[in-house]
Parts: sequence; C-alpha cells; structure tokens
Amino acid sequence: MGKVKIQESTIQLESGGKGKIAVFLYSGEGDPVIALDEAVKKYVGHEPASQFIDINSDNPWVTLVISEINEMVQVDFDPLKHHLAI
Repeated sequence: MGKVKIQESTIQLESGGKGKIAVFLYSGEGDPVIALDEAVKKYVGHEPASQFIDINSDNPWVTLVISEINEMVQVDFDPLKHHLAI
C-alpha cells in the first residue's frame, strides 16, 4: 500500500486574496494515479482549482494543484528577471 504526501503553500494575490499551491507526492506500491486522483478530489472538493500532471506521463507520482490561478498577476516573460534561481 502506498502513501500520499502533500506540500502546501499559500500565495498572496494582488487583490488581497490568497490562493494555494499543493504538490501531491505518491510513494510505495500500487497505482499512483488512482491514489493521487482520490487525494486531489478530497482536497479540492467543490472549490475551483487547476490540476497539473506531467505532460510526458513519465512521472505519475506527482500532481500539482493551484487555486485562484486566474487571479494571479500576469506579466510578459523576461528571462533576465524570471528564473528559478533565488
């Protein structure tokens, strides 16, 4: 039997509201897709959210959920300012 773990962060929105980012991780035996789908369904409930799964389907052990994605400030991408390094 596998385990589902969650890493969760709150993000501050320009409107003053808050959104959430949750990363679900599966480890162990069994089908990760079934376990993660069930966990995400329970986590999201009836709230609006966006779910992201690896496009290549080569990592079914991770699922990402973001709420309030449409309320985030959107700007043009500039590789000089926008990069993963902190």
